[in-house]
Amino acid sequence: MNNVRSRFRFFSVCWMMMVGVCSVGPADFGVLAASPRPAGPPGDFEAEYTACDEFAGVGLVPLANVIDLVPEDYLVIEPVPGLAVIVAQAGSCAEIRVADGRGRPGIFAQFGVAVVPPLAPGNGDFYQIFLATDHPRLAARLRRLGVNARFTPQLSFQIDDQSGIAVEVPKPTGLAFELSGPITLPDPTAPPNPPSVFNYFTQTRRYGNVLQQNVVEGIRFGEGSAVILTAIGSEMMAIVGGDFLMFPFFSSPEAFDRNSLSVTVDAF
Repeated sequence: MNNVRSRFRFFSVCWMMMVGVCSVGPADFGVLAASPRPAGPPGDFEAEYTACDEFAGVGLVPLANVIDLVPEDYLVIEPVPGLAVIVAQAGSCAEIRVADGRGRPGIFAQFGVAVVPPLAPGNGDFYQIFLATDHPRLAARLRRLGVNARFTPQLSFQIDDQSGIAVEVPKPTGLAFELSGPITLPDPTAPPNPPSVFNYFTQTRRYGNVLQQNVVEGIRFGEGSAVILTAIGSEMMAIVGGDFLMFPFFSSPEAFDRNSLSVTVDAF
């Protein structure tokens, strides 16, 4: 358990060093969030993910491969000159509830490029390249705002200690990828880590810069350093610079109790 917590702290500290906000201590990470709006304009909405298994991997790709995918209003982080940080994430939840709709089981996947936070920083801040989900209401609400969100009923997520992780993200077709490799699941009896905040941004024509702010509670980490991303679509191959990508910064199966998603239009 100490190793899991130290990896979480190491990832958080490394992240804060990369974005240049080293004055923030590890104990403060859970409360770093953009100021909420009491009543936002049309388009704002909230969603909640509960009882989720997830994988997140953070790796490096050539800056030239992603720079044209990120608008000029955002500054891509270069931990090493000429390299950019990307995140690939996928998960399966017992329930996803959007706004006042009914909850239902759901799978999601997303891919982003790390950027200097344009608002109050979280544990990670990313420009979102796309999000795929088999939850039709979530996909529709995001897509109406101009977010590159795809309803993908073929999306699959399987994870266990024996078989490892097997994720297939078939759409968007050009950005399709898979995740595979051996993992060790989080210990469900271990104390959870502090709440974490992860911000995903998208620039849209009608609603400006849309923020998806995720506040994750009750998160526990496993081990997945051998997990590999396989690029399937031609656009994903161009981003990765080949067929495969490893995750040297962070590569972990996770389990969390709840993610409170707040979507804000014209966030800045």
